[in-house]
Amino acid sequence: MRILNFFKRSKNTSVKTAAIIVAAGSSSRMNHENKLFIDILGKPALAYTLEAFQDAALIDEIIIVSKQQDILVVSDIIKAFNITKATAVIPGGETRTQSVRAGLDSELLCDYVAIHDGARPCILAEHIDKTVSAAITFGAAALGCKVFDTLKRVNDDLQIKGTINRDGVWQIQTPQVFKSDIIKDAYAYALENGIEATDDCGLVENTGVNIAAVEGSRANIKITHHDDVPLAAAIIAQQRGSDFS
Repeated sequence: MRILNFFKRSKNTSVKTAAIIVAAGSSSRMNHENKLFIDILGKPALAYTLEAFQDAALIDEIIIVSKQQDILVVSDIIKAFNITKATAVIPGGETRTQSVRAGLDSELLCDYVAIHDGARPCILAEHIDKTVSAAITFGAAALGCKVFDTLKRVNDDLQIKGTINRDGVWQIQTPQVFKSDIIKDAYAYALENGIEATDDCGLVENTGVNIAAVEGSRANIKITHHDDVPLAAAIIAQQRGSDFS
């Protein structure tokens, strides 16, 4: 099942950027409760993600990749929160790589592609635009932040075996933004060689393309466990200047 053409595509810029929102995960670490639909301050988590991309000036089109059985729920969220840049909801695959590939194979009319985890509802529109701008300059860019915690290498028996030098180490988040041909070539290469990755930079790195790091915020968390939900709520409340209780 595929739902298309919720609204007309944007025509306001000469350089077009489409966002692929990856929302087809299994939520296995949350006992398979769909984290995208969890209520945060009166809204489903996915609504905050979509609103940020709706508000981002450099995003022209939004495509959501979801599980087949969630397509109608996602389309209801799009309509309820007036996400006018949304043009399609399409079914994803068994893995993140397969889901992003489904988005890339859809009817994208763009020069650049911004790929974002649907479960990162604390993303700010200004950080989306900042990453898109860097990608337009350099061809590829990813949002992230420097690592400040001490990093240790631990073996299977949970024994600390060494300290990792954190100089130059970043925690890379999403969105990750690429010139359209760069990301499509990276996914074609991955398909030919049977490569899976936890993020899109990993696939692009295999093709030798340099990726610019864009400094964002540690607040751009990904909801993975139930403990992340109240943290996300507190962050969103602070961002919007509202009370959190």
